[in-house]
Amino acid sequence: MEKTKILYFITRLDQGGAQASVLSTMKTINKQQFDTYLATGPGGRLDGKFKGDSSHVYFIKALRHDVKLKYCFHDFIALLQMGLVLRKVRPDIVHTNAPKAGILGRVAARIFWRKAKVIHTFHGLGFAKEQGEKHFKFFVWVEKTCAKFTDVLVFVSRKNAAEAKELGIGKGTRTELIRAGVNFHPILPLKFDPVAKKASLNIPANAKVVLALANCKPLKNPLHFVFAAYKVLQQMKNVYFIFTGDGPLREQVLKLVHNLNIEKQVLFPGWRNDALELLAISDVYASVSLREGLPMSLLEAMAMRVPAVCYDVDGISEVITNNKTGFLVTPSDINTFADKLKVLLRHNALRERFEAAIDRRDFAEFTSATMVKKQERLYRSLVPPTKKNGGKRRFFRRKKRYVKPISQGGK
Repeated sequence: MEKTKILYFITRLDQGGAQASVLSTMKTINKQQFDTYLATGPGGRLDGKFKGDSSHVYFIKALRHDVKLKYCFHDFIALLQMGLVLRKVRPDIVHTNAPKAGILGRVAARIFWRKAKVIHTFHGLGFAKEQGEKHFKFFVWVEKTCAKFTDVLVFVSRKNAAEAKELGIGKGTRTELIRAGVNFHPILPLKFDPVAKKASLNIPANAKVVLALANCKPLKNPLHFVFAAYKVLQQMKNVYFIFTGDGPLREQVLKLVHNLNIEKQVLFPGWRNDALELLAISDVYASVSLREGLPMSLLEAMAMRVPAVCYDVDGISEVITNNKTGFLVTPSDINTFADKLKVLLRHNALRERFEAAIDRRDFAEFTSATMVKKQERLYRSLVPPTKKNGGKRRFFRRKKRYVKPISQGGK
């Protein structure tokens, strides 16, 4: 049986949820039925893992991560380079991820290889009103346009799907809910020592730890993490805060930490490869993001039974049950966020109750195995194993509304 070829487009191989989802799928997908390829921009932290694989991994040299007017020429060249990859791979399915690669990849597929079915996954909507009304309206328009030549739009959270529908994105286009997934049976290194791990970060053995696995970009909102930490440290001294990752706001954040004189207890160690070990020494997980699809770092916290305090945005509430497995806080309410952190840090019994509730919850829909199975099912529905794609296709989708089939036994 001839394998179905799938070409994934992603903007850059950084440490993030979209990247983790794509790489997890490529690693565990049924190799007897599917042949996977990856095209990505250069400069990611994970590039080194794939530089020796030139047959299935392609680097789009002109693809830039940022969306800026000065990169328009690079974007045009990147579009042509994507077209070359499409012509070389000749995929049956093009699956785009991340905003920039999602836009350029879908346009390239419709210009250079219309035979392919096109899927785009929203790992969170990549635009927010906090970035400005004009910016917001422009990207809503772009996503509406790109949806016209997309066969399936995939969402990782119900809230994102509902918001897209309200904005008119993907009207009449088939949509699917496929959760981001992680391993809910993580295994720490055999000789892991929590005291030694804390010592490596200059954290006392008996100190409480609040952790955020994110990056220093505007929508991840690291400044609010610092302000909340400062408010907690005004009343609690034996608490340490860790915010991982890097980004354009890093220098500004470090300057704020220095000015508040809390640099010894509010740590920004940069990118890390020991997320599970950091979660193992943490008492509370924190998320102050202004936008999230379904954060895999939060799922990892749940897998490690770490209660969370989060801004209630996008798919967060689909993972956290308020007052049961963590606390949900209105976005930008720093005072309440800090108060909830203090409550969890002060009351061991409450943390233990939350941990027990996490342990009892069924997270089956958020596992990597479930994610990959649903993606395989989606791919087979578009390109059955016994039937290859062929023939000409229109640039824009036909105006035919997708109707989800009724399962047997349904009324």
